[in-house]
Parts: sequence; structure tokens; C-alpha cells
Amino acid sequence: MPFPRALDAIYASDLGSKFVAYAQQQNDCLRSEYSALAGDCEPHIPWATEALGCLPEAVNLWIGNHLSETSFHKDHYENLYAVVTGEKHFLLLPPTDVHRMYIRNYPAAHYSYSKENKTFKLELEDPVRYVPWCSVDPYPSPENRETEMSKFPLYFNGPKPFEVTVKAGEILYLPSMWFHHVRQSPDSGGRTIAVNYWYDMQFDIRYAYFNFLQSLPHPLSHQIGDNDEE
Repeated sequence: MPFPRALDAIYASDLGSKFVAYAQQQNDCLRSEYSALAGDCEPHIPWATEALGCLPEAVNLWIGNHLSETSFHKDHYENLYAVVTGEKHFLLLPPTDVHRMYIRNYPAAHYSYSKENKTFKLELEDPVRYVPWCSVDPYPSPENRETEMSKFPLYFNGPKPFEVTVKAGEILYLPSMWFHHVRQSPDSGGRTIAVNYWYDMQFDIRYAYFNFLQSLPHPLSHQIGDNDEE
């Protein structure tokens, strides 16, 4: 899709039509797909590069509006998240809270765009592939809140997550393996734009400790129906 059309789709996003456009691709897209814009951004964050001992493996561009939302997940990267315009609102939980995330296996899917109909369609991958993902929605609708709280008591009845708002010109350091949920507020033009720098994490004792915690059974974290296909 041409970039101007993508921007038009973001501005036209509407929950009523069940269509929310979000320009984001986690494949070093700023230095590849959007390379014409790369010169407007720093190629790396100097203090982070010095502290982490390497250059970023990927630099990504994110463009959305107030409807764009990213569900709870974790990344195997040290993440430096810089907001260009608008604001980003993060909920953060440490890796030790893994059982509060109710991670399940969900079928992988992708959106395909039809040039003829100018519409997106969600399609399951073929052959079917399952990916582990967090089940908790921290902002359930009023009519679903009681049901969600009963399904995920470890999250809703436990300690509150850290809440962080990152404004234009600010950077958030998000450590690897930390769970995060992201919402955003647009600028006066209806846009939220951010650039993030992914640095390789060290697969050291912290990674081994997380895998150990994840392997420990917890009865309450398995009380809803599981999709355990591998």
C-alpha cells in the first residue's frame, strides 16, 4: 500500500466500521521500508549503545491514532522507545509476573489487502501455526469486566502494573522480557508517531531464570480453557 494511502487509512480509522489502521512493521522498517525518513532520526541512542555494548539490531517506525492499541506481550530485545509526536501510555509488569499474564497458544494469522475491494481480510496461516500470547485485556469493556476479572484473577486482584506516559521528545527504556501493553493519544493532527530501537538482549542468567519461572505450574493461571497445540 502506498504511504499516502496508509496515512489516509490511519486518519479514517473507525471502531464503528471495525477498521483500525496502524503503520507498524517490526522488521527494521525505518532503515528499509521507510529508508527515505531514516536520515531524520538518530541511527542509534549513544548512551544506550555504550551501556549495552552494541548497535541496535532494528529501528522501527510506528504511526497510529487514538484507536491503535497493542496487547500485553514481551520482547527479546532491550527496547529504547522514542515518541516523536503524541503520547504513548504503557502498562509494565516484570518478567516475574509471567503467571499473571495467562499465556496461551493462539493460531497465527495475518491481514491481506485486496487492491480490488480496497479492504483488509484476516487470514489464518496455512499450515496452522500457534504462537504463545498473553490473554489478559487490562481494559475490558464495562459489560465484560466482571467476566474478565473472574477469568484472570491473578492479574486483576494482584499488584497494579507500572503506568508510564511517554510524551513527545521523551524516551522510555523498556528492559527485555518485561510485559507491556500500549495505548496512545494523538497530537492535534490526529497522529501518534514513535521510533523504537531494538538492541540484542543477553541470553544470560536472567533469561534462564525467566524460563524457570515460566516452567513452574500455577493452578490459577491454567483455570480457563487452554489452547495447548504446539
